[in-house]
Amino acid sequence: MSRASLADLVARVRNAAGLDGAFGAEIAPHSDRYLINRVSDEHMRPLDGLTVPAGAGIGGKAMLLRRPMSVTDYQRADTITHDFDQPVAESGMRSILAIPVVVDDVPRAMLYGALRSANPISDRRLDIAYRLIKEYRFDLRIDDEVARRLDELDAAATERESARMREQLRAIHAEARVLAEQVTDPELRAKIEALSVRAGGMPSEGQEPAVEYRLTPRELDVVVQVAAGLSNADVADRLGLAPATVKSYLKTAMRKTGVHNRLALITECRRAGVIR
Repeated sequence: MSRASLADLVARVRNAAGLDGAFGAEIAPHSDRYLINRVSDEHMRPLDGLTVPAGAGIGGKAMLLRRPMSVTDYQRADTITHDFDQPVAESGMRSILAIPVVVDDVPRAMLYGALRSANPISDRRLDIAYRLIKEYRFDLRIDDEVARRLDELDAAATERESARMREQLRAIHAEARVLAEQVTDPELRAKIEALSVRAGGMPSEGQEPAVEYRLTPRELDVVVQVAAGLSNADVADRLGLAPATVKSYLKTAMRKTGVHNRLALITECRRAGVIR
């Protein structure tokens, strides 16, 4: 996956929750099985490379039911199949938790946490795992949305349609920046800002970048909205600014680009590759 890293999630869950081991698998859309290919350490190696069909073992059952499953003593559990008793025994793990990562009712990954002792995994550890999974799910949604929009862009039949879609990405960039400013959680804010950067894009190779570097990010946000046909009042409402502030940003952008009206400003920015 491009940004959402299952390997990172596995390592973070193991360390943050104080587990003896963690492992995981990505699940292809509409698949009825998955391959365990992320393990936290050498103790988990016996589990690396196992193919788990839906319904098999604790993870396969969690995938089938689309909900977390746990067993306190894997070898003796009577609620699961025992297809993987040998590799689990080789890993030394006894208490195992399996949590499916479900996005829009589709399983996208399976995360396991484990202890060597036959003790229930505590609520504190569960809370940590669920919090980290929530962040991972957020990353997946970002990846999905950007990939979807870029696919639409690549499939555009005409240059006009392509330009319209690029303008939409620019608008997402601007709106994500506004949203990030309203978020107090530093990790979530960083993720939204990363989405903003990815949606904003950069000028194509060979295009002059000078205008983009002269305009501030806020001035660029305003120009993008104006180029989409919004009035000053509409831009102010969308970006959470006062109408007078929007007008001020336009004036400074015009001064920097050497033009004297909105149409000329948009034309100059498009010529320089700042917007499309």
